[in-house]
Amino acid sequence: MTARSTKMRRCGWIGIGTMGNPLSRRLMSAGFELRGYDPDPGAMERIVAAGATAAESPAMVAEMADVVFSMVPNDNILLDIVSGPDGIARTIRPGSVHVDLSTVSPEASARVAEVMSGTGAAYLRCPVSGSTSNAESGSLTLLVSGPEDAVEDLSAILSVFGENRLYFGAGEEARIVKLMINMMVGVMPALIGEAVEFGVRQGLPRDTAIEAINNSVAATPLGRYKSDMLKSEDWSPMATTDLVAKDMDLAMAIGRDQHIPLTLTTMVRQYYAMLQAGGDGGNDFFKVSTWPKWGGKDD
Repeated sequence: MTARSTKMRRCGWIGIGTMGNPLSRRLMSAGFELRGYDPDPGAMERIVAAGATAAESPAMVAEMADVVFSMVPNDNILLDIVSGPDGIARTIRPGSVHVDLSTVSPEASARVAEVMSGTGAAYLRCPVSGSTSNAESGSLTLLVSGPEDAVEDLSAILSVFGENRLYFGAGEEARIVKLMINMMVGVMPALIGEAVEFGVRQGLPRDTAIEAINNSVAATPLGRYKSDMLKSEDWSPMATTDLVAKDMDLAMAIGRDQHIPLTLTTMVRQYYAMLQAGGDGGNDFFKVSTWPKWGGKDD
């Protein structure tokens, strides 16, 4: 443990949503001080009730923090909280660290890195893999790139989120890995839905078809995690259709620019577009598993 790491007790958090709330609460439970910011007053009320200090802007979060975490929905918001009029680049101190846990494009992340390079603070890209239950239990997989010494300095803090930490390099490598994983996550419900509907049309009970998959060589942790949702067809969101579609779009943009054929991703993205057009963008992305029934006799 370095001298810097022993002093990094004051944390800031920007973006206290579905994943940010349980993760920031875990920090406080582990004994770290927390100052938080979110534009949603309800999110702020919940985190302050849990013991955090409220800030009125990202800049206010950063001015006293040793480590600033951010978890925001998209490129534009990340760029705004870093380099906007009230962004953290205005106030973050040399020697501190900005850790971004969002899923964003490598291009936007590189722009953040350029801004942060002039502040004297380190910048870690740390998108996470896992569900809200993993966030609550501290069992996420952390995909990390950026200055390796800063990763080592923050080892104790990052372990609060998950012990499985994978380091990929000094630049935007973690962003690429996260998009690669999310391409597969986005396609998976469409494949599961097709297989389940095939079984149901042959007379299998829906629950039986789902359990058969979950106990076969085709089983995945994601499929098992979503089993109850698949059986009940209750699409209350854990991760929304809009959010996963956004991640697929980020990957497809890179594929288009670099002439990488992303055939399956592109096809399944159209299923998400149909859900969004029908007003289902706020439902859980696993609703795309219902696509084989669209326009069929069971609709």
